[in-house]
Amino acid sequence: MNKRGHLAGLVLGALIAATLGCVLLGCSEVGFPAVHDMPSPRAEAPLTPDQVKQATDDLASQRDHLQATAATLQPAAAPTTTGSTEAAGSDGKP
Repeated sequence: MNKRGHLAGLVLGALIAATLGCVLLGCSEVGFPAVHDMPSPRAEAPLTPDQVKQATDDLASQRDHLQATAATLQPAAAPTTTGSTEAAGSDGKP
């Protein structure tokens, strides 16, 4: 076998190995649970309706406080412009 045939055999072998590797990796179960796998039970009980209302009220209070603080920290409005940015005269000279 000459050098060209040997090189072609190596390339073909590498392509076959890469294809098999991709096929095998594609069939793995990485990131996908099995159909019958169930998550473990929760460590904490869900919130009661009173706890949900308290949390909602706390979040609304914090939101209102942040909005009031942000309103006092906003800089004064920038002056409006006429929209003209032309500095040179009609002849193109400044």
